[in-house]
Amino acid sequence: MVESLTPGDPARIGPYELLGRLGAGGMGRVYLGRTGDGRQAAIKVVRPELAEERDFRRRFAREIEAARAVDGRYTAAVLDADPDAESPWLATAYIPGPSLVDHVIDRGPMGEEDLRRLAAGLAYALGAIHAAGLVHRDLKPSNILLADGGPRVIDFGIARAAEASALTRTGVTIGSPGYMSPEQINGEAVETPSDVFSVGAVLAYAATGRSPFGAGATPVLLYRIVHNAPDLTGVPASLLPLVAACLDKRPAARPTVPQLLATVTPPAMVAPTAVAHTVACTRTATLPVAGAHNRRRVLAVGGAAAVAVAAAIYAPSLLTDSKAKSAKSAGARPVNPPKTLWHAPTINESAVTTNAVLTIQGSEHNVLAALDPVTGVQRWSWTGPTVGIISSIGALPATVYACGVQLFAIDPSDGRQLWSAKVVLDEFAVSDRALVAWLGGEARLTPTLSCLDPASGMKRWTRRAPATAYTGALSMSSTVVAFCDSIDSRRVRPERVYALDVTTGEERWRFTAGRLLGRPIATADTVYVGGGDGTPLYALDAMTGAVRWKSAVGQGTAAPTVDQATLYVIDGSHNVLRALDTATGAQRWKFEGRDFRGVWGPVNGVVYLNGFYDDMIYALEARTGRLLWSYRAAGAEQVAVTGDVVTVVCGGDPDARTVYGIRPR
Repeated sequence: MVESLTPGDPARIGPYELLGRLGAGGMGRVYLGRTGDGRQAAIKVVRPELAEERDFRRRFAREIEAARAVDGRYTAAVLDADPDAESPWLATAYIPGPSLVDHVIDRGPMGEEDLRRLAAGLAYALGAIHAAGLVHRDLKPSNILLADGGPRVIDFGIARAAEASALTRTGVTIGSPGYMSPEQINGEAVETPSDVFSVGAVLAYAATGRSPFGAGATPVLLYRIVHNAPDLTGVPASLLPLVAACLDKRPAARPTVPQLLATVTPPAMVAPTAVAHTVACTRTATLPVAGAHNRRRVLAVGGAAAVAVAAAIYAPSLLTDSKAKSAKSAGARPVNPPKTLWHAPTINESAVTTNAVLTIQGSEHNVLAALDPVTGVQRWSWTGPTVGIISSIGALPATVYACGVQLFAIDPSDGRQLWSAKVVLDEFAVSDRALVAWLGGEARLTPTLSCLDPASGMKRWTRRAPATAYTGALSMSSTVVAFCDSIDSRRVRPERVYALDVTTGEERWRFTAGRLLGRPIATADTVYVGGGDGTPLYALDAMTGAVRWKSAVGQGTAAPTVDQATLYVIDGSHNVLRALDTATGAQRWKFEGRDFRGVWGPVNGVVYLNGFYDDMIYALEARTGRLLWSYRAAGAEQVAVTGDVVTVVCGGDPDARTVYGIRPR
């Protein structure tokens, strides 16, 4: 519910005109805001006493940086922030819909099917949050919004900054009584199992309409959480073991997020061939890319990559830089824009084959539609299970993949289903040679990585990964599979890279660095990984893990992209795209702007760059960095290319995106 502004409220915060109040909490007040082009956002303004705490702004900025990398399908994506403002603020996507609290008050407790959907959505959200190196720390019913496409988790990524300040002040608790974990109350290390405890408390509330630890004063509730058993009367019998396990006092005894997801999702429909377990396609082996908000990768087949757009086009003015051979920067000189051919709705994301554009549609988010890339006319559609949405898609020339709670392989010529398998996490990497995916199940205590035949689904090898592996961060080349993990269970941010042999699954090497972003990029001879807080960008030998070179430019939250000779990386400032020589790390050229969020390609000699601040897509000549054209693209998320058509996904709301087909002139 939006309340009217009061005389003491500001009229604007940053670029946002304030429309009303959304609420208030321990961190500060939340407003509904709107940009000049009509986009809405939820803006949280930090309380003055927190902003005045020593080192708070530094911690706040660091947590915001990590939060930007969180996948936005089951969360409210971070849009903008200013930790240095007089009153620090954070803007996230505005999610229309009631909170879980409002839903339970208005409609009563949820039934079993809705509880399972809620649990699955929370598991997906926490998987994305944890993969970005964050722990939510304040998951509660009022921080869960029920949108049409499923639950959305809000207010992640900033509680930790406030928690450190709260420790210095008497009587201040960051977290919500009734939903905090025992270790959080006791001042112990707060890691990912703490969020799982909160999930158990939230599910109990959704099932019964009350906290499992009752009502009362804060000290009473905190004592019950640490010492008393929860009251789970009214929780459906089929979910009772799971909820009880989530609420175990011992962090190590709670289920992991993959185990939670495996328990609440329906069983797989297995194909006649001996199909192994598989995963969802949010990234591909052909081209490593990163979305503007969700940082996912988009499959590009046969020289295709993906791009997001919307209206009028401008070309930046060109500036000369003596240190870069062909330096450019974003400007505003108009040029002849690409022609918009068609547009169509899509949910979550889009992907392309050599002759089709794939979109997710349907009220249940379970319809995959293939569109003609030139006309946008639908060629065929495939309907998946009624329980469980399609959260990601990808394609090879011979196979299309659609994934939610199951992975489906589909014939791209007619939409015929080839095989299917159960999944736990919606991340995988695929090429024409192999498909690697994170798997799990009730009996698995650590993440499991499997390699499948991409055509038949036959399992080739399976390997258990460290319990601290970041299962949202996976990259594959013709030689290695790479992923990140923490050094030990007490670390949240990934600091180590593993490389496995793609043929056998055997570990080739591991490399420990600093504060990594958890998104390695693997090629046949090199693995690239970087991070924030001064961590260099490393180029590691794919066979041995030896450092080939490192660069002080660092890496922003968007994953780099690479061709044989050049690595294209948005540096740690987020304001410069740098083209680095893959052999030496030397800079070939740079392109300057403001708040770049994604880079795709190169495809047909073109690199695509998304400017979040100015809502522009820039098409750059990959060899020189010369600007070819630019296109205003509000809410651009993905870029792909099929033939001479560029497809662009736009829209901050994953449930209401639009894919555009455009053709450069």
